[in-house]
Amino acid sequence: MAFNRGSAPGRLDLLGGVADYSGALVLEIPTRQSTEVVATPHRAFAVGPVAMSPEEMECLARLPYDEVRREMAPLPRWTRYVLGVVVVLLRHGAIDATPFRFEISSDLPMSVGVASSAALEVAVARCLAAQLDPLRIAALCQEAENHVVGAPCGIMDQVAVAAGRPGWVLPVLCRPASLQPAVPLRPDLEVVGWPSGAAHDVSGASYGRARAAAFMGKRIVEDATGRTWRWVSELPPAEVAKLPDVLDGATFLDRWRATGDELTTVEPGDSYPVRHATSFGAEEHLRSNQALTALTSGDLARLGPLLQASDSAYTTMGLGHAATTAVVGEALARPGVFGARSSGGGCGGTVVVACHRGVLDDIDGLIR
Repeated sequence: MAFNRGSAPGRLDLLGGVADYSGALVLEIPTRQSTEVVATPHRAFAVGPVAMSPEEMECLARLPYDEVRREMAPLPRWTRYVLGVVVVLLRHGAIDATPFRFEISSDLPMSVGVASSAALEVAVARCLAAQLDPLRIAALCQEAENHVVGAPCGIMDQVAVAAGRPGWVLPVLCRPASLQPAVPLRPDLEVVGWPSGAAHDVSGASYGRARAAAFMGKRIVEDATGRTWRWVSELPPAEVAKLPDVLDGATFLDRWRATGDELTTVEPGDSYPVRHATSFGAEEHLRSNQALTALTSGDLARLGPLLQASDSAYTTMGLGHAATTAVVGEALARPGVFGARSSGGGCGGTVVVACHRGVLDDIDGLIR
């Protein structure tokens, strides 16, 4: 029987993380672990316990996304990543409605903050629409995660797993997504993921709160200056410094009404780390550029302070976790480690560690 096959790795987030939705430069390294999807012709679009007819899928592809989310809400969450990509590909005319059964295999850990959802999405897209270029695949997969699954992620993960190469650092300028030349890791440098044991969820409240806070800050700065900027990371630092450390949602909504970010909602009863979340984009953009210079020049000692500053900033804007703090401390206590930080969406998940090759080989479960 004929079948289609697609695969994609996860990613290790050296620097950048949640600065992707702010339009910053991020530095990503695909993992050697990956997810594979095999699609065989079938009477319906089927994945796990879910089967939807071609007619049902075509109907979903014509609906507004809020209706698509309502229709898919009863389905197991992981199946929505697969069928969400199908809906988006149909919506954009990238595939026809020929139905398949999807079989998934993976050695990539899930819910540890190494882009397992993006790997699944990209593997499905490659399986069905291999003719598309990597950046187009990344954009369509982000659309599926944002508008079908309902997770307000930036485009970093999808680009990293669609366009990256294991063993190389991929710089991505998320405005919205352009690639700079990849940089090979030096033979004496290793970047690994050390799972903290605390599950990560990009659709969780803390991630959404931090993202909303960044766009609240952008809206406030634009109102104060009478100017507009496309990206949070482009805002003038002097104006960002004037923002309140914390602002409650009710006050923001009463004065500014909306953030302009369609993927997040400001809740009146919540408090938001406005200044720290807004400044993170510009600061991380600068750190990523400095780290890229260090990697290309071989000045590896410069990586440590940059990773530590990023990790501290995660904590300040509410994306830290006791489990990742413990892992960072344990990593930094080891000889041969340059730096370590919370990565990806934070709030648990994986700590990324830059170190001399082999110095963490005694740790079980590392992600490479």
